[in-house]
Amino acid sequence: EYAQLRMDKLAAKFPKVTSINIVIDIDVKKRMYMAEVIANRLGETAVGAKEFSESAKSVIDAAAARAERQLLRMRVKARKGAVRKQRAASAKN
Repeated sequence: EYAQLRMDKLAAKFPKVTSINIVIDIDVKKRMYMAEVIANRLGETAVGAKEFSESAKSVIDAAAARAERQLLRMRVKARKGAVRKQRAASAKN
């Protein structure tokens, strides 16, 4: 339930993300949790963030934070590309 709420917040922040999946695995011997967040943005795989921790909530938060940073980076790169295309088109005219 907590993971679903966290992924909903991430999806609300990035409206161009088409799907977000989270995989949570538990290693009983080591008492460790592993969370992997996979987000798809407009047909391309944007994120594959993996985190390990002893607490389930902290591993979900860490993986979501890493995914958020990667999505922000992708957003900035996409905007820079759009600005370059506009400048190139205006220079030709």
